[in-house]
Amino acid sequence: MKPRNIKPCGLKNHGNMCFMNAVLQPLLHCTPFYNVIQQLQRVVPKQKTPLFNAFCTFFDKFEKNYSSSTKSKRSFLNALDAEDIYDALRTKSSVHFKKGGQEDAEEFLRFILDELHEELLHARQSAYNSKMATTLLTEVTESPIMQIFGGKMRTILKAFGEKDKAMLEPFMGLPLDIAPDFVSSIEDGLLNFTAPEVISGYKTGTGSTVDLTKQSFMDSFPRVLIVHLKRFVFDAKIGTTQKLRKHIRFSTVLKIHPDVASPARREENQSLEYKLLAVVNHHGKCAEGGHYTCDVYRKKNEWLHIDDEHVENISEAEAEMTKERDDRQAYMLFYSKV
Repeated sequence: MKPRNIKPCGLKNHGNMCFMNAVLQPLLHCTPFYNVIQQLQRVVPKQKTPLFNAFCTFFDKFEKNYSSSTKSKRSFLNALDAEDIYDALRTKSSVHFKKGGQEDAEEFLRFILDELHEELLHARQSAYNSKMATTLLTEVTESPIMQIFGGKMRTILKAFGEKDKAMLEPFMGLPLDIAPDFVSSIEDGLLNFTAPEVISGYKTGTGSTVDLTKQSFMDSFPRVLIVHLKRFVFDAKIGTTQKLRKHIRFSTVLKIHPDVASPARREENQSLEYKLLAVVNHHGKCAEGGHYTCDVYRKKNEWLHIDDEHVENISEAEAEMTKERDDRQAYMLFYSKV
């Protein structure tokens, strides 16, 4: 996936907006997403797509075809404003963000992708007057957003005396439980995701009470995989949400273990690999508040660390965070399929 040659630029923080800035930069540097926004802005009706329109305006602010040396660290003072995206998202009935309040970056990203997905599905109904729009928007049953970030999860349910049941569900973003002691890497988290879960007290069709075994697998893998590390967990003993600050290892290449795929899909995914595209970091010791930054892959041998208005070059090793760090922890990772 060839990255866009866009001039690096920070984003203004008008008060507790770091969660938004740390999400928008990875989306900007995600080539499939960038290309979809650029292509569809010529054909999507503007009347009922406020969030999509805001993204079009936002992406157009960035200077294209930019080249520079990657050897020196730098900070760009001419930061851009992205509040139009935030304001457009807040018009949605499903979004209840309070202006100026610190929000969760993963929740914000989920709202962004879900609402863009819905807008583009509805736009499909108004695309009859454009041959190009019809080709781009109605050729598939899924939205362009789902085509980039969407995968399918197969969940298998087994109970004694009953036929196995399978459910196929779409997803955008994969949450990984990192609480178990044996989970110390992304690969561990993915394998733990497929571990069988035993649910007691299931009643069969005949009225018997048995244990139900639930096991989930990846049935289809997205073009861009977003991994969410579940760092904020509720502690029932003290009645509050705590942050798990444990270090989770990851590298710029993610090799998918065959057992992560559903049994019917394992052969075709024997050598599946992803390349790291971006990391969203959370700074702070507590679940409440804190600060978000991000690291994004720009082009060969060049990574950027972006903290709101400030942008600087970092090495690939810094992006990988191969060593324990107390000042920040990876919260979300964006991977592009090789």
